[in-house]
Amino acid sequence: MNTIKEFTHPNLGVRMDVKNVILSTLLLVLGIVLVAYSLNATGASEDSSVTLLGIGACSVVAALVCYFICGKALYFLPTMAKVEFSTWYFEPEALASLKTAISTGNFKSLPQLNVQQVGNVRLDILKATDNTFAAIQLYQYSELMYAPQTEVRVMNVGEVEALVEHIKK
Repeated sequence: MNTIKEFTHPNLGVRMDVKNVILSTLLLVLGIVLVAYSLNATGASEDSSVTLLGIGACSVVAALVCYFICGKALYFLPTMAKVEFSTWYFEPEALASLKTAISTGNFKSLPQLNVQQVGNVRLDILKATDNTFAAIQLYQYSELMYAPQTEVRVMNVGEVEALVEHIKK
């Protein structure tokens, strides 16, 4: 059974996150300016020059990490809404009702559920920030790992709203 982390959908795509690109550009420029200033500083003490060189180098490294590692985000392509991953934990009693609701798509029949800090039942959710797309998968903790209990289910707008409505955070 595939997990939600391996899930692919034709309307999901990885794009560069504009905020991270801007942040990494600013850090890179700052780092280059500090390195150049520390190398060309005349009459400045050696300690301040080395300090500026170190801060500049760290800034350049942080910019590269921000760009190449944190710069990409998952988006729902038709609306270009960012897709966020979240995990909710529940008590074992919630397994049967969640499993039924996911398989039938009837989330309005769900009882009010409380999200726990840690639980025997885990619900992984990929959800667009504008609630136009969501994919969910249910897991149960057994034999020292969370085993999938359902296939990944893609939900429509109404189902997303009904699910969020019945879960208390």
